[in-house]
Amino acid sequence: MGTIRMDRRLFLKSAGATAGAVAALQVGCLKYFKKGRSSAGDTKEIPTTCELCPNKCSAIAVVEGGFVKKLNPNPENPKSRDMLCARGNAAIKQVYDPDRLKQPMIRVGARGEGKWKPVSWDEAFDFAAKKLSEVKDKYGPQASLWSSTEGFQEVFFKNLGLSFGSPNLVRHPTLCLASVNLAYSATFGTVPSFDLLNSKFVIMSGANRFESIITPDTMDLIGGVMERKAKLVYLDPRFTVTAAKADEWYPIKPGTDLAFILAMIHVIIAEGRHSKDFVATYTTGFEQLAEHVKQYTPEWAEKETEIPAKDIVRIAREFADAGARALYYAGRRSSWYQNDFQMRRAQAILNAIVGNWDQMGGMVPNAKLPKGEFLFMPWDEPKAPRVDEVQKEFPLAAAGDGVYLKLRENVLSGKPYPIKAWMVYKQDPMNSLPDQAKTLKMIEQMDFIGVIDVQMSDMAWYADVVFPESAYLERTDPVEVMPGIWPAVVFRQQVVKPIHDTKPNLEIVQGLAKRLGLGDYFDYTIEQWVEAEFKDLPIPMASEHMKKHGVWAASGQPSYGKTLTPDHRFVTKTGKIEIFSERLQEAGYDPLPVYAAPVQPPGDRFRLILGRVGYFTHANQSNNVWLHEFMKENDLWINPKPAERLGIRDGAYVSVSSSVGSVKLKARVTGEIRPDCVFMLHGFGKKSKMQSLVYNVGASDAVILETAWDKVSGNAAFHETFVKVANA
Repeated sequence: MGTIRMDRRLFLKSAGATAGAVAALQVGCLKYFKKGRSSAGDTKEIPTTCELCPNKCSAIAVVEGGFVKKLNPNPENPKSRDMLCARGNAAIKQVYDPDRLKQPMIRVGARGEGKWKPVSWDEAFDFAAKKLSEVKDKYGPQASLWSSTEGFQEVFFKNLGLSFGSPNLVRHPTLCLASVNLAYSATFGTVPSFDLLNSKFVIMSGANRFESIITPDTMDLIGGVMERKAKLVYLDPRFTVTAAKADEWYPIKPGTDLAFILAMIHVIIAEGRHSKDFVATYTTGFEQLAEHVKQYTPEWAEKETEIPAKDIVRIAREFADAGARALYYAGRRSSWYQNDFQMRRAQAILNAIVGNWDQMGGMVPNAKLPKGEFLFMPWDEPKAPRVDEVQKEFPLAAAGDGVYLKLRENVLSGKPYPIKAWMVYKQDPMNSLPDQAKTLKMIEQMDFIGVIDVQMSDMAWYADVVFPESAYLERTDPVEVMPGIWPAVVFRQQVVKPIHDTKPNLEIVQGLAKRLGLGDYFDYTIEQWVEAEFKDLPIPMASEHMKKHGVWAASGQPSYGKTLTPDHRFVTKTGKIEIFSERLQEAGYDPLPVYAAPVQPPGDRFRLILGRVGYFTHANQSNNVWLHEFMKENDLWINPKPAERLGIRDGAYVSVSSSVGSVKLKARVTGEIRPDCVFMLHGFGKKSKMQSLVYNVGASDAVILETAWDKVSGNAAFHETFVKVANA
């Protein structure tokens, strides 16, 4: 596995091999299973919902003698397609991992030194509450920062921050998909799903779905592109597994995807290939668009993208001919360049003018299912403005999520007010934010840091107190409604009792809230919470059904065209699909996508591009021993021509440096990347010694990435860093 080239069959075979390893229980877990042998009559099958990535696949845990022996896919969930990927199978190892957090700990040495004192829960709660109260008394509640990432129990953590009085909740979207969400919302009033299973023509910009993550979209691509031979055109500076499966691959010059899309729009409008009836009925601003794109010819785009003009013309024609069943796919992670929002806006506009909205094989507004709500005692809204000044700096961004990089800049400057306490739930800003040195400076400014996590992440390694959360198989979580083409409801229920002195996040929040004088806001149990959510589900005997099955999905085939009626009003200012956006114009942004050529790296430097692999979720799971076997460290992809010029041999160690840091890792000399780029995988080079498999193994991209963000959404721009490469 020196490379990350792997086709679908080999990946699924590997996932199956992982499942076999799970069943055999041969890696670091045997001591737990020797405690109690069980007969076949003791075997239970308990449905639950996977947590190892955001897909929320349904699983059935096989439990014998109080221990999880195997995880099987739950065929009742239409989104997980009766499958569990390698990560899903390896969730067992999260429970029985010797490296996991086993009890609360308080730091007794310097931050990052790794000296810890195991303590009781009462001591950990008392310590954290005292520190938080001291910050609140001295600086006000707004001096606390509450960072979290997606999770079923995230709501309790956020509510603790709000009830404490802090407006400063910051979440993962501006490190991930904020620009795509905002762009499609600005155009259609919502973020749609993509009906890839029924598409006839799909274009992807860098959405490496066959390799970076296994999701319903991936499975639909397999069914649509590989089995029905729907056409796939793929743009990426690297020859990825997705490129290998595509009909056409173009190693586009980084940062020029917008030029390619604008030229496609130019061709489609100039040749009258747009869906005239759809555009006239459901959109506004087409006339301005037609005038705007006259300048963006295929010949101009060829110079920008290095994709031949004749190919751009042909692709535009084929795309338009596929009409409502053509898709320019948005992808999931959209944190690339500083023009990301406008590039995603152009995608949305291109989709709109061929009339693929709310159509089979096109973009489909998400169907939703109702669920009940537990009514808890409300608190006063935080009085202070947000420290990232998101309403002023990014008026269209989701204020509740915040803008992470701008927030860090303001915290470091101490303006508009100081931040002195940082609570973190299941997030690793040390690896998820660029310029790790800046994050370390931010950490140094804190009077207190508390982390809630299952593992000792790099962020936890620098904390003052660590609260160990129970793994998902050890706890019950709130009900989750998954909107989409096939809406579903999933339930994560406790499969086994915690094997260490850990707690679910709700109980951790309650322990802190009680000592902070906020206990009345969290005076409920998880059972009361989920029973309230069950009440409004459109399911007979919902509580009994969800506990027995773990999932409920709307029956029947997907419905299309519900929004294509004369009386439908889109959730936009005009009530129509907004090609020209007055809302953007009023906020001071370009109402139509405007192209600006990206700055190119100097001759002695390369543009650093990043990626994911389907075994790990972001910087997570690389320390899971069953997944670690697939990929033990990352390397640097570099094209043979510059490698020869620099005297770099395949497998040799190289130093990679930018203006903010330097790392060392092995070189992978390959023709599968453009000569002006280098590439490395995310999630390695950890600082935490309690992630023993990846401690100081490979390199962390966060060390060398420079700070840059999208101008409209505030989304981090992870492909704007130029690096030098030399033999180490």
